[in-house]
Amino acid sequence: MARVQRSVVLIFLFVLAACARSISFSVEVNDAVPFPATATATATTIVTLPTPWVTDFAPTAPAPLPTFSFPTQERPVDFSPVLYGGNLYGKSFFLLLGGVSRNGWITPVESFARFSGEVTYSLNTLTIASKYFVWGQAPQFTPTCQNYFVDTDTGLDEADFTAVVDGWNVTKREVTELADDGLIYQQAVLDWLMAQGVDSPQPGTLQVFRVDLEGDGVNEIFISATHLDGSQHITNPGDYSIVLMRKVNSNDAVTIPVVADVYSSKNAGLTLPRTYTLANFIDLNQDGIMEVVVDVRKWEGFGAIVYQVQGQDVTQTLRTEC
Repeated sequence: MARVQRSVVLIFLFVLAACARSISFSVEVNDAVPFPATATATATTIVTLPTPWVTDFAPTAPAPLPTFSFPTQERPVDFSPVLYGGNLYGKSFFLLLGGVSRNGWITPVESFARFSGEVTYSLNTLTIASKYFVWGQAPQFTPTCQNYFVDTDTGLDEADFTAVVDGWNVTKREVTELADDGLIYQQAVLDWLMAQGVDSPQPGTLQVFRVDLEGDGVNEIFISATHLDGSQHITNPGDYSIVLMRKVNSNDAVTIPVVADVYSSKNAGLTLPRTYTLANFIDLNQDGIMEVVVDVRKWEGFGAIVYQVQGQDVTQTLRTEC
């Protein structure tokens, strides 16, 4: 019996020793508190550190900066805007009179809608064809005038330019300015005024040009005449500003008004009159007959009118003022 007890004790001690060898320690070391020398391990504790945050999300590359390309505006081939202006009031700008095609005349609003991009313009005066080429910006609407303007940084020394799209075919013929002291033309103005009921009309400033509108070898005479006091405010009885055309009909010369403001009131008044002068002779609608461009000046404003002449008929086709 004692032998059996000893065997059991030996087995127990053997098992206890094996367990002692399998004990493991897991201790969290804290630098602030020294590990006590007398610490006794009481249990096995396994501390698992958190897994670093891992994701399959990759940062998106920054979006590329937008690229800009200036649109190329093709030159219209079926019509052209018509501008008028130049160096006015110390800067270069143009008033959009409208447009023209082989089929007719176009309003400023329709012209703007059909072609409002940047374009190179060909400029023409009474005696100069295509003197400048201007890179004009798109027309801008001006609420004050209810019209469209085209500004340009191109320095111009002159005014009274009629401008069309570069490449739009226009026709110009020789224009000759005649002396303004010709009694025959002065008398033609006075006779016409008297026929309109003006008593004792007074001679005014005179501008006379000779030109062959149709290219048929027969010249027309154009006369602009103005009698105003220069204030651009007041008109007196008998004042006027007119443009007349003298044209041969059979063997007679007839006088045809192009545009005329005649003030017949017996009393002076605040009328803010317009002054009309001849600005250009140019075929804009490509029918072989030159149109007549008339400059308009008034107090704090300007503009132009385009007239089409067919025989003795004169028709206003474009007119814009500001």
